[in-house]
Amino acid sequence: MVNIFRRLIRYLRLPSEVTTFEDHHLRRMNRIALGFFWLHVPAFMIVAALSGTSVIAALMLSLGVMFGPTIAYAGLRKSPRLLSTLYGFTAMVMGGVLVYVGQGPMQIEMHFYFFVLIALLAVFGNPIVIVVAAATVAVHHLVVWLVIPAAVFNYEASVWAVAVHALFVVLESVAACFVARSFFDNVIGLEKIVTRRTTDLDARNRDMAMILDNVAQGFVTIDLEGAIGSERSKTLATWFGVPAADTRIWSYLAAHDPNLEAWIELSFDSIKSRILPFEVSICQLPATLTRDGRTFGLDYLPIGVPATSILVVVSDQTDERARQRAEGAQRELIGVIEKAYRDRAGFLAFIADADELVRASITAQDEPLSELKRRIHTLKGNASLFGVTSVADVCHELENQIEEECTGPDAVGRALLADAWKTFHSRIDLLLGITQRRSILVDWEEYQSVLSAICAPEPAWAASIRSWGQDATRPYLARFGEQARQLALKLGRGEIDVEVVDNNLRIDADKFSPLWSALVHVVRNAVDHGTEAPATRLAAGKPARSRLILRTALSGDDIDFVISDDGNGIAWAQVAIQARQLGIPAETQHDLEEAVFAMGLSTATEISHVSGRGVGMGALRAACRDLGGRVELTSEPGRGTTVRCRIPRSRETYRRERVTSGPRPA
Repeated sequence: MVNIFRRLIRYLRLPSEVTTFEDHHLRRMNRIALGFFWLHVPAFMIVAALSGTSVIAALMLSLGVMFGPTIAYAGLRKSPRLLSTLYGFTAMVMGGVLVYVGQGPMQIEMHFYFFVLIALLAVFGNPIVIVVAAATVAVHHLVVWLVIPAAVFNYEASVWAVAVHALFVVLESVAACFVARSFFDNVIGLEKIVTRRTTDLDARNRDMAMILDNVAQGFVTIDLEGAIGSERSKTLATWFGVPAADTRIWSYLAAHDPNLEAWIELSFDSIKSRILPFEVSICQLPATLTRDGRTFGLDYLPIGVPATSILVVVSDQTDERARQRAEGAQRELIGVIEKAYRDRAGFLAFIADADELVRASITAQDEPLSELKRRIHTLKGNASLFGVTSVADVCHELENQIEEECTGPDAVGRALLADAWKTFHSRIDLLLGITQRRSILVDWEEYQSVLSAICAPEPAWAASIRSWGQDATRPYLARFGEQARQLALKLGRGEIDVEVVDNNLRIDADKFSPLWSALVHVVRNAVDHGTEAPATRLAAGKPARSRLILRTALSGDDIDFVISDDGNGIAWAQVAIQARQLGIPAETQHDLEEAVFAMGLSTATEISHVSGRGVGMGALRAACRDLGGRVELTSEPGRGTTVRCRIPRSRETYRRERVTSGPRPA
């Protein structure tokens, strides 16, 4: 029982704190209530006149009642709760005056005014005001009923009538207390809730700001118009500065690069117009940008469904990119060293040839564009063969530039090629000493054979000693075979069988170096265009594994270099279509065979690092012609293709001078 009473007291009593909103509300209600009470003076005089009671008495009584609240309004304005409580007492006294001046047949109706006033007192949001009013009316009715029983209800009311009347007053008072407390908690007390939640939100915002200011990424919100929001991290401002109020995201991030700025702005135009799906438009935005020597990654996260804004996340990838480049260079170096130790002669020949190709590519002026394309394509193929991906990638980008702009590389492109080659050359030179003077590696058994021949009556050893200065063709063919196997796996063609037939042939390394470089293209074409997936071969009645033959041989007065595959053969119909598009004759089989060597003709459906430029076969024919030879091409549909290079053995037919002494080019 005690606990119930305590809970009731806590419910009726308001918290001691008076919020700003409650203070303003009570001051306004108290001011209105005072005016409302003053309106009772003329109203009661009218009621008195209509009821036949004394108008003067009504005036004097109502003025007497108003004396207290008027004085209190002046003295208790800083205590609005206390003043409103006093108004609760005043309201019930005014009700008593009304009952007195409204005597007659309608006096009983005047009692409803008490109920109206109790209900109206709920606007103060204070249950105590209702309790004071209820207590006042109870005391008034009890005293008047005891002294003058007929004065309250206009008749001799019984105890039960008074009890029922009091019960209704109690019920309305309880309801009014509930309304007043609910009004306080949900309206007047709302300020406390808002203040508390605002405080919590401010704390969270401070925590979020602290997080944003201490993360290593840049965050900024933007609307679909590209306007930058106020929510951004400190790191972003450190990288790009504090944006002005009207700055757009494209100007903020890429003002240093007009092309990049236009790219971002155009992408936002697509997002805003919604011509394309939002996901497609947002993917058109750049993923990286370079500024002040640093590389930044950009991610774009939609906010809302459908998206109403975008969160841009900026990450500094400079160190990560440097680490990746270092790891890539390390992997490249390890792979190159492995290939160099397995085929040192071939590797040194590649270095010498690449030196010349790079020098010519970065210094040549006013040369035919076709010659430049052949040179860069050859350099790319040779670099790929030995795993020098850094140089091969630059060559591929230069090929793209040449293809798109129909002109040679600009100064920046040439500088990139020169730097890539210089960096690789310097690193590999420190480890392998490739700039040392030319040396000859002699097999031990061959050395013993020569020693034995020296003692023979006939000088058969002369030919053997001369062969020391020449390169065996087997390492070159074996290198091509290894590249073919790796490329077939990379292209999803499975394992392939490679047959190497060198016939113990040795040839002059310097003279044939350009030819070996050009033959790289043929090997790559044989794998890309000739080999087939195992399932395709089985469906065509062939063995599951493709077969590639690499052969060198003496044929009369010629040296043959043969590359043969058992694939689908050349798509002559596609060659004819491409030839006509390039304005090349394509009427006879001879025309089609000639078209295969034309610059820019390729049957590949797309350009890749492997093929698709239409340069390789032209480079091969040029290399053969420089050596006084020719290229023979045979292809049977469904059975494969054979490319044979025939080079005369006679030294007088060579078009290049032989380097007979001095350091070998590195």
